[in-house]
Amino acid sequence: MARIKSSSTSTDFKLMQNEANLCGETNDCSVKAIALAAGVSYNVARDEMAKQGRKPRAGARTHQITSALKALGKQAATVHPANFIKQYPGAHKNLRNVTTHHPQRFNKVWADGKTYLLYTPTHVLAVVNGVNHDWTVGRAKRVTYICEVF
Repeated sequence: MARIKSSSTSTDFKLMQNEANLCGETNDCSVKAIALAAGVSYNVARDEMAKQGRKPRAGARTHQITSALKALGKQAATVHPANFIKQYPGAHKNLRNVTTHHPQRFNKVWADGKTYLLYTPTHVLAVVNGVNHDWTVGRAKRVTYICEVF
């Protein structure tokens, strides 16, 4: 398989990283993902995650993320990876897993106007209308759970 082309992170992600740096935050992927998925600022998402029990400079649990989305007026529903894989072209329909570079690689499938949270074993990121807003752009991190945010 060809090497994955590296891409730069989105402008939205860079702006949130600047906000995180000003707050002295780290391990805040859930905050950035929620901000992008819910369409709120980094600070609003950070405050809501704190209300849900996230400690500063610490990761978050899935239930905290789901609760924060609900508090911000959003809902999340599980999406099976096969829903995307079956739409991939050619032999790619035989893939067993989705990875974080698929929204870029198979953009026609992922650019459906919807917002998704993609979970890896130690990370969460937002994909908005087929655009991965995260540092994982161009990296093949295996996705273990996908949910649509609406």
